[in-house]
Amino acid sequence: MVNIMDAINLAIDAVLDAELSVIEHENNSEIVSGTQHISIIGGKRRVEYYPSTGTAYSNPIDGKYKRVIIKKAGIKRAIKLAKSGN
Repeated sequence: MVNIMDAINLAIDAVLDAELSVIEHENNSEIVSGTQHISIIGGKRRVEYYPSTGTAYSNPIDGKYKRVIIKKAGIKRAIKLAKSGN
């Protein structure tokens, strides 16, 4: 089983290999510390990716894209969403 930090590092490597940028987000919890999700930027839309669940989320962009939530998407689908917008 892959722990959360390994999953985050694998996701970051995949994003960088796709020639996009990534921002790590720390959790604001007193119980859990460290990076819990990443933002994929540099494509057509910003995508939040949660490696622990595989969820990809993107806010709507007025006139272009609707809000998207894809559960169990995986990093490849999250990257595709960031690059294509869909």
